[in-house]
Amino acid sequence: MATLTDPAVKFKSQSEHYTADACVVWCYDDRFYKLLKAFGKKQGFKNIDLVKVAGGAKALAGEAGADRDFVIGQVKTSVRLHGTKRVILMLHRDCGAYGGSKSFEDPEKERAYYESQLRAARDFVKKEAPAIPVDAYFADFDGLYLID
Repeated sequence: MATLTDPAVKFKSQSEHYTADACVVWCYDDRFYKLLKAFGKKQGFKNIDLVKVAGGAKALAGEAGADRDFVIGQVKTSVRLHGTKRVILMLHRDCGAYGGSKSFEDPEKERAYYESQLRAARDFVKKEAPAIPVDAYFADFDGLYLID
């Protein structure tokens, strides 16, 4: 039986309960991780609950099913446990969960498709959690764009 003696990494984590500035539904594609960090810093976020799954907000834009139930469940849990103030949904260019950029005729059609997916996901989350603001963003290789 293993015992806890010396930690693999010595680090003092915050032990106090927190309120989440946002729950961010994000893809786990690491190419955009630094963009996400820069966004959080620019927004002044101190605490983020990150729901990191392949395709990010894709499951929330689709049909009912286990994936959508799981992701919306994570968002609702963030709100319940951490008093989350805002939900942020994100999709990005060249997402493998959508087949990558090669699945689209050109970058404009790819972006337009992702924008429609983000709007559908945002509408679903607003219906499921009407009391919390929901924003949707598209990540491209040159920045992050708010979707109206």
